[in-house]
Amino acid sequence: MGIASISTALTSNEKAALFAIDSAFSFSWGFVNATVYLLTGRFCTMMSGNTLILAIETSDWKSEEMMVTATLIILYVCGGAVYDALWISFKDKGRVVKLFVIPTIVIMGILADVLQYMMGGCSAGVHDGAKCSGKYLYFLSPVAFLSGVATSYSSTHGDGIATNMVTGHMKVMPTAILKRILQGESTTLEKGRSSAAITTFFFLGCLSGALAYDPILMSFSPRKGYYTPIFTVFSCVIAMLCFLHYSLCEQLFLSRELEQELVERMRTSLMQVNKSACSTDIEEGLRMMVATTEEEKVHPVSSRIPGRSNSMQ
Repeated sequence: MGIASISTALTSNEKAALFAIDSAFSFSWGFVNATVYLLTGRFCTMMSGNTLILAIETSDWKSEEMMVTATLIILYVCGGAVYDALWISFKDKGRVVKLFVIPTIVIMGILADVLQYMMGGCSAGVHDGAKCSGKYLYFLSPVAFLSGVATSYSSTHGDGIATNMVTGHMKVMPTAILKRILQGESTTLEKGRSSAAITTFFFLGCLSGALAYDPILMSFSPRKGYYTPIFTVFSCVIAMLCFLHYSLCEQLFLSRELEQELVERMRTSLMQVNKSACSTDIEEGLRMMVATTEEEKVHPVSSRIPGRSNSMQ
């Protein structure tokens, strides 16, 4: 029994809890992507956008900018690869989430803020270009790594819904509506509503990040000299959501998978018992037939019928 079939058996309250966590994920990704893009012209989680930026930089041969963008893409991939390797290698998935995913996300967020504070990246704003390009943008490297870890976690565990990008979600609801109208199928409407909600919350997160741009930029200003823990707060939020998501999915999905596995094992055992019983009956019947045949050879039927032998004489 797969995740998809299990998810259809969830109660309305369980579905609402998962929906709330996925929506919070989507809002958080939208917020940080909008903020980082306005500050640096790069994305945190949308590597398709960074790939486009890298191609443009390559065409203009801006070597320093190319190195920064390529580094973000590579670290994003590495973060996801490290998580996938641990998830595949260790049977205890809880240890992977609690001992690797959550600590790594928080540490990377703190490291990003420390690097930004020490390097003064984007401290004068993106518009005049001072300290907001080239080597001053490497403070985004830990953010790219933590995004790769969190994104891989979201896509491989529990309900498996990607919340860091909305391109794929945009076509789910129209497809569900068309299937409902043309084929009378209503099973995909719930998934369509979920995708539409994730898209909406991502947009709201982007809007909030755009509105928060000026205050964040002012806090980065060297005249203020503030240590701005924007990525620390973001990483703590993502880590908390990962913990809540894993705990809920462990309760909802893993317990149901265990129950289904036990049922399947019992069913297999009963089938084996039935087959064994049938084999025993067949073997017993064959033995009786063989015994009867041997008896017929030793004592023919005619010899066992009274008066048969005398009359034949």
